[in-house]
Amino acid sequence: MSNLKVLFVDTCHDVAGGQRSLIALLSNVNNKFKYNVMIHNGNKKYLNELLANGVPRENIILINTKPLGLKILGGVKLFFKCMTLAKKYSLMHCNTFFDGLFAMPSFRLQAKKTIFRARCGIDLSNHGIVDNVIYHNASVILANSEYVKTTFSRINSNLAKIDVIYNPLDLKFYREFKNITNEKKKIIAVIGAITEVKNQMEVLKAFSLINNENIFLRFIGEPRSTDKDRLYNDELMSFIKKHNLENRIEFSGFVSDVRTQLQDVDLVCVPSDREPLGRVIFETQLFNIPVLASNSGGNGELIIDGKTGYLYELGNIDQLKEKMLKVNSPNEKLINDAQKFVLERFSPDKTYLAEFELYERLSR
Repeated sequence: MSNLKVLFVDTCHDVAGGQRSLIALLSNVNNKFKYNVMIHNGNKKYLNELLANGVPRENIILINTKPLGLKILGGVKLFFKCMTLAKKYSLMHCNTFFDGLFAMPSFRLQAKKTIFRARCGIDLSNHGIVDNVIYHNASVILANSEYVKTTFSRINSNLAKIDVIYNPLDLKFYREFKNITNEKKKIIAVIGAITEVKNQMEVLKAFSLINNENIFLRFIGEPRSTDKDRLYNDELMSFIKKHNLENRIEFSGFVSDVRTQLQDVDLVCVPSDREPLGRVIFETQLFNIPVLASNSGGNGELIIDGKTGYLYELGNIDQLKEKMLKVNSPNEKLINDAQKFVLERFSPDKTYLAEFELYERLSR
């Protein structure tokens, strides 16, 4: 085992793609180095997911990042907590903007190396001066796609501080090709937290134009813990009711293992606005289900239209509707080619090991 010791800080109050990517990374450490992961003490779902994926309880540090309901107090608390821990670690890895703003400076003040994992482009999540503070406090910005890397040109056109290492591939999603059936019933799934940036409303609008009672829509996920996301969920429900779609649409709620909801799915739709690099896409491709995604953000790094999936122009409802109808004509070659593509591009040698090697280099 290496002498390296890493403190991962991810105090998000939900469990979304960023948290699942970190879980996948931690579940593959396999005693290569020592680590702890610090999370918000009220995020029981995250705690349970970490434990279920093999992260030892003694490796998990809990902290209240919203005392008295105030995140600013939580940020100050996080800063001082990390200050007291810094001498025990080789470096810090921050997984959210909140953590990058409050936790990362505590390590830099003690001349410790820091990594900020950028999972969304800063043109989408524009935090103004916060982005600049995080950029200058990070030893390395670790972007999860070329698209995310380019968004940092707003801060510094050099981009030398930014490395691109794709999100780790969770091989438990690997599934042998299943024979295509001639069943009339077809299911299109949309996976992810129900939030405006995930753009579920665009799929609903396109789906309302499909006059085929044999095509169904399944939303896998739940709203995040903000009032804005709950309001957006209410808007989706109102649209469904207004267009009499209740009998053809279902919501799964939060799902620990999304594979349980994919067994009968024929097409997965990813309509996100400027998705940095959707792990939903490559895990679905690995699971041998075709993907239809918006041509926004990093989606084009994962899909070659008509060859490893389907792309549509973001905002073009009619085009989205027409491509959703491809659920009725599955393409075996496309499905197989997509799986081969992700296995090659996101192999452990290019994700887990590359990230672990980065930690070693920084700690020298």
